[in-house]
Amino acid sequence: MAANFSTFTTTLYSEMSEFNIILLVVYSVIVLIGLTGNSLGVLVVRKTTSMQTTTNLLLENVAIADIISLSWSVTPLVTSLTGKHATGLTGNYICKFFTGYSVTCITVAVKMSSLVVLATERYQAIVKPLTSNLTRLGNEHVTYVIVLLWFLSAVFSLPGFIYSEYNEQLGRCLDPWTIEKVSAEKWYIITAMVLTTIFSSCLFYCYFQILKGIFISKTVCSSEIASSRRSDMKTKRKLAITSLTVTLTYIICHAPFMSFQVYTTFISRQDILANYEALYKCYRVTGVIMYVNACLNPFLYAFQSSNYRHNLKRIFVGRTMSDRAGRNLELVPVQHQGRF
Repeated sequence: MAANFSTFTTTLYSEMSEFNIILLVVYSVIVLIGLTGNSLGVLVVRKTTSMQTTTNLLLENVAIADIISLSWSVTPLVTSLTGKHATGLTGNYICKFFTGYSVTCITVAVKMSSLVVLATERYQAIVKPLTSNLTRLGNEHVTYVIVLLWFLSAVFSLPGFIYSEYNEQLGRCLDPWTIEKVSAEKWYIITAMVLTTIFSSCLFYCYFQILKGIFISKTVCSSEIASSRRSDMKTKRKLAITSLTVTLTYIICHAPFMSFQVYTTFISRQDILANYEALYKCYRVTGVIMYVNACLNPFLYAFQSSNYRHNLKRIFVGRTMSDRAGRNLELVPVQHQGRF
């Protein structure tokens, strides 16, 4: 499939151009901030028993997926810039597991599916708190759900591992998302786009219903007692805004890369060859934007929470908390402990 692509295309990846140097610096900053923030988020949940609720375990799963994604993100870029890659059968295996983006495909799928499960839980707990007790996900089952999400994501990502291979002519790893191969794996790109659209629609539906219940119909707190109504409404409004921000950020950060993939899937090979340098820059920039989401997640989920900051300070400074203060700690302000 790469027979028509000259060494010029490989030079774009390997030369120490101003664009590639800036790209490497930006990636390094994103990885540094993202790994630090997500690792702190996981640490707080692991070290604070009262925070190991359904909501926080799902958020922790998102953070773990981001950590893996960020850890793998720099390897393909550095390998391309150095121009050094193992060849033959060894090169193929390294391409499938390290210098390609197949592992990242798993983590992106895990993150998306975790956000869908989380959105569903929040919808049931906030919009239908009285009718969804039997269907809401409890702490005793969330671990099984998380394992299932990783398994299904790995199965969906299998084509990425299968079709990733080291190209001897171009001297670099080609996976289904590279410019050279994306049109050849059209069915896979389309499938990913359809599933992304369905999951995104589910996210928007759940959070739209939450926002509608709080701000428009004002039915969310109708079953609350009058004395706690004002406090509950304030908490739920904060949760709704946080949830909407998380959803919009995820979509905004991933939409450019998915749109680019769909575009390159349907344009002709001649157009790709004629505009390869511009496409290469778009490919890199949209990839950076996608990784920005992994960098921002700790700030969206955790750092905005005073409870999170309090526990983080407790872990590193050694401060203690009373049992009463620790009962209802959440990374995201919630109405029912461990329910969404």
